[in-house]
Amino acid sequence: MEGDDYTIKKRFFKILIVVLFPILIISSVILIHDYSEYKDSKESNENLVDNVFKDEEDKNTVDWGQLRKVNPSIIAWIKIENTNINYPILQDNSNLYYLNHTYDKKYNSNGSILTLDNNPFKDYETLVYGHNMKNKLMFSTLDKYMNEEFFYSHLDLTIFTPIHNYKGKIFSAYSIGFKEENNNVKSLDFEERIQYYQNASKFKISNESKMEKIVKLSTCSYLNAKTRPTDQRYYIIASLDVLN
Repeated sequence: MEGDDYTIKKRFFKILIVVLFPILIISSVILIHDYSEYKDSKESNENLVDNVFKDEEDKNTVDWGQLRKVNPSIIAWIKIENTNINYPILQDNSNLYYLNHTYDKKYNSNGSILTLDNNPFKDYETLVYGHNMKNKLMFSTLDKYMNEEFFYSHLDLTIFTPIHNYKGKIFSAYSIGFKEENNNVKSLDFEERIQYYQNASKFKISNESKMEKIVKLSTCSYLNAKTRPTDQRYYIIASLDVLN
């Protein structure tokens, strides 16, 4: 009986090894691939920051001549102090190409920060997208705006464009399904949208000044999500004032 038990256990472990070994190999390949994409995306963006940002009289400026050589689709740059968000913004008119390509047109699941708008930062409102990556790249930081302490301590952002640089002040942060959001705002004019965003925000900011231009940042949210991919989105909205 003991010999039979040993034989059965031996066969069981052999079968287990045969089953688990391919899974281990596949998992390792996926992890290596994901890390390689993360490393490439992070290093590529850091190199771009080093090459195009200039420090003049204690002010950050962008070398747009250099950026246009890199990719004419780079139409702006977004920076939020004390976060990982320091990225070029791509204007994407080619079927969400930059959702899975870097600013230099290399395939990468981290993608880029992008807008589908025809007149970004010229219209009253500009909508900007980015992935919510587990590796903390792109717009992963936006989920932290659901935390009250983080929200109130990270209200300032800067948008650089070839025409103007903008100082942004975040006044709204919330999570909602994107279809529901589209239905909520599609018939609203600019002033009504601002009122909607203020009411929708999880936290309140008292701002009596008149807003003339806003940016709306969007990424996937897993709050109240029942499906993957989720239909939920984080929306972080900031007023924009011209710096120069």
